[in-house]
Amino acid sequence: MVEIIVAPEDRRDEIWTLFLEYCDDLSQYDGEKRPQTRKRYPYFDRYWENTDCVPFLVTYHSEPIGFCLMCDTGVSYRVDEFYIRPLQRRRGFGKLVVDFVKEYCRKLGRHDVMAANVYVNNDPAIRFWQSAGFRDTGRRMRIKNLRMIETEADLEEAGQP
Repeated sequence: MVEIIVAPEDRRDEIWTLFLEYCDDLSQYDGEKRPQTRKRYPYFDRYWENTDCVPFLVTYHSEPIGFCLMCDTGVSYRVDEFYIRPLQRRRGFGKLVVDFVKEYCRKLGRHDVMAANVYVNNDPAIRFWQSAGFRDTGRRMRIKNLRMIETEADLEEAGQP
């Protein structure tokens, strides 16, 4: 059974362990080798400290398998980081998480749009976000040497104003 929760403080280390796996996974797209320390990602703690940010933990049969780190930017909700362990991919879990987070944001009611940025060379992630209802905005951004595609999805449900 898949469970998605807003991660309390006492589950932070579980997400950190997953985050390190996520960084290793991303290195195939950005070539960056990351040390196994928090010093390289100083923003991690803000998901518990900043009221505009939310850390979601995903478990399958009580085992952590992924996370979604999301923030309210003031104009939209933005998925900053998203990860499902490779062995659990292509089973519909990622889509369940996106749908859960969209519904969470709908209930907050501050914005009509959710955004997610994807490496331009990460074809599996681009296909995933498209399948989850996100569209390419046509906007591109660069962070250091990384080129990103900005995607977004409407939070309004079909047939509702």
